[in-house]
Amino acid sequence: MNLNEYKIQETKSEINALVTQKNISLKIDLNSAKTLEELEKYLSENFNFNSKLIEGSINSKILFFFGKCNDIDKKIIDGNAGELFDKMLSSINLDRSKISLASYIPKGLENLDDDEFLNKVQLVNYRLIEIVNPKFIIIMSNFCIKMLLATDLSSMSLRGKWFDFNTPNDFTPKKCRVLYEPEILINNKELKKDTWEDLKEIRKQLGG
Repeated sequence: MNLNEYKIQETKSEINALVTQKNISLKIDLNSAKTLEELEKYLSENFNFNSKLIEGSINSKILFFFGKCNDIDKKIIDGNAGELFDKMLSSINLDRSKISLASYIPKGLENLDDDEFLNKVQLVNYRLIEIVNPKFIIIMSNFCIKMLLATDLSSMSLRGKWFDFNTPNDFTPKKCRVLYEPEILINNKELKKDTWEDLKEIRKQLGG
């Protein structure tokens, strides 16, 4: 290799190093993510996520947190459960366009359940709450209770009262309430009375 060939090779190596460094710097740091788009990009880069974390309005003061979608669902809370959920919202003068709706396991990633994924998703959801910054969080499903609140208590144990919840990096607590998920109500019609009481309390807090 002559001198000119060596210089060309050296220049190529420097360019490749700069490109690699730039690509590393473009990787999303969860703790510094400031937008939902950055969180979605992180999930896309690491888990081939190709959907949206929030359905409805990202500016709503109420965030409904579901647990885990079915892999055939076209939206968060779909099918018969989705129809019932829409009726529940309508009963307190809400609809999907007026709320923020998220699934603890992002829609499309239902088949991932290893510890590394669950640890990252927990951080994603904490950051999601900090970015959306709702005044109220409504938790639906025992799975979401377990993962988000880190407790084995059931929705039956926690429903019927407001309690404070904040993420590790958020010092302003959100008013949180547990609501039976629609699927449970379809199979346990005797729980609908309690659910109506919870819905009325949510409407009251929202000023309805």
